[in-house]
Amino acid sequence: MAPNALHDSGHIVDPPKCHPGTRVAIIQTIIDWIAGSNELNRDALFTWLTGAAGSGKSAIGRSVCERCAEQGILLASFFFGSSDPTRNHSRSFVATIAYQICSISSAIRMAVSSAIEYDPLVFSRSLRTQLKLLVMDPLLANFSNEPQRAPCLIVVDGLDECMDQASQRDILDVLLYFATTSPIAIHILVCSRQESQIVTMFSTIRMSATLFKILLDTDYSSLHDIDLYLREQFQQIRETHIFKASIPSSWPGKDQLDQLKYKSSGQFIYVTIVIRYVESSRYRPQQRLDAILGLRPPFKDLPFSELDALYLHLLNSTDDPSRAADIMAFPALYGRVYPAHIEKILALESGESEVYMSRLAAIVEMQPLQGYPCEAFLLHKSFGDFLFDSERSKGLSKSWAETKAWHSLRIIEIFSGKRFFV
Repeated sequence: MAPNALHDSGHIVDPPKCHPGTRVAIIQTIIDWIAGSNELNRDALFTWLTGAAGSGKSAIGRSVCERCAEQGILLASFFFGSSDPTRNHSRSFVATIAYQICSISSAIRMAVSSAIEYDPLVFSRSLRTQLKLLVMDPLLANFSNEPQRAPCLIVVDGLDECMDQASQRDILDVLLYFATTSPIAIHILVCSRQESQIVTMFSTIRMSATLFKILLDTDYSSLHDIDLYLREQFQQIRETHIFKASIPSSWPGKDQLDQLKYKSSGQFIYVTIVIRYVESSRYRPQQRLDAILGLRPPFKDLPFSELDALYLHLLNSTDDPSRAADIMAFPALYGRVYPAHIEKILALESGESEVYMSRLAAIVEMQPLQGYPCEAFLLHKSFGDFLFDSERSKGLSKSWAETKAWHSLRIIEIFSGKRFFV
């Protein structure tokens, strides 16, 4: 099994959890779904919690796990991580689930042990066979007379970080099989980005009929939670920082807070990085915040290395990272844009920009408009800061002025029919 995949694993340094008082409505919605107290989603076997990269999905998943574990309704959890070779694949998925159900009772522990003893090669079997022999059968043997007492929640976080896309589909398939065939009422919470293969799987008739979807970007207002988080964290810095004597009680000002909220685009990853950078005991917090907002030169330790690594990973996961950067420069410069216009200006094939953007769904969203072409916009406003900073985006960086000038010349060329350059 994969110890790092447990929601309370001690191997994860500072595991993300929801700040007190934030994400309350979302967590309660999930708890109500499990309890069956909401008529809108009472019959759903799956809840899909989705949103942009850094929107707080894993933090919500861990908070739900902790709360449900306290209530005795958490069956098991698995937190995928793309950079961790012990939990970026499906090979240890069922074993990790089986390990967790062994803590429910000695009878389940004996049933799992017997299954492994009877078939020592069980972990080389298909995921469905493993799940039946090591999870379903032991649970049924233990709760067949009173299935309502069985823990009922399985949490699968970061499904998009399972590196093999075929395995992602297999995992959803076996969980659907488990949930629809078990006499025990099983609820499955899946947290992931809206990667195309996962969207396709959840869109099938079998899955959509039993699915409740929570879209963090639009279903819930995260700006209020981000405002609460920033105010409480800055208050803590003012009260506890080693240089607190030099920090004005009015710091940071409303304009500074508003800038941070705007740049966050509702994604918690941005503001948590900001706070981690500003609270460093080696520097004055006011100076660190000014560096974040571009009011003074940056310090030697770049503040957004974690966010930059995410953006670089996403761009490099496309077929042509340089072309992906060219395409993404449009929403970074102009806000909402039409992919069809991007293709005209960059002389791309029809639909090519949409293909690239679908691979970058973690940071850009495409919205179909009735009677109009598809429209695209950034989910992370800070991506523009990254793309136009050569220190951050390395060889994929763009010059803000040169890119806008080039776009303008291309538009003039298209409408005039004259070629200004090759």
